[in-house]
Amino acid sequence: TLRKDEQKRERDAAFDLLDALTKSGGLAVSHASLHIVVAATHCFDKTMTETIIQDNMNPIDKVERSTLIMATTVHQQPAATLICESQLPRVGTVSPML
Repeated sequence: TLRKDEQKRERDAAFDLLDALTKSGGLAVSHASLHIVVAATHCFDKTMTETIIQDNMNPIDKVERSTLIMATTVHQQPAATLICESQLPRVGTVSPML
């Protein structure tokens, strides 16, 4: 996670690189696209087997829920529009707040 001043420094460095690559706008960038990767890790207190057997809980539901939370933020869409229609009842059951 970058602090505000670090974000500004990195953003300025990215724009400086873009400026250098395009020769200050002298070269057109007509077929370019920007890809952003958002990564997340999940830590569990128990092993997967312990979570499933002892807690009677599916750990994949937690991962799916946090992934949907990130996706709704990135895409600025409600979760229901990002989920296959056939999966809405299942996701609604395990993650009713979405």
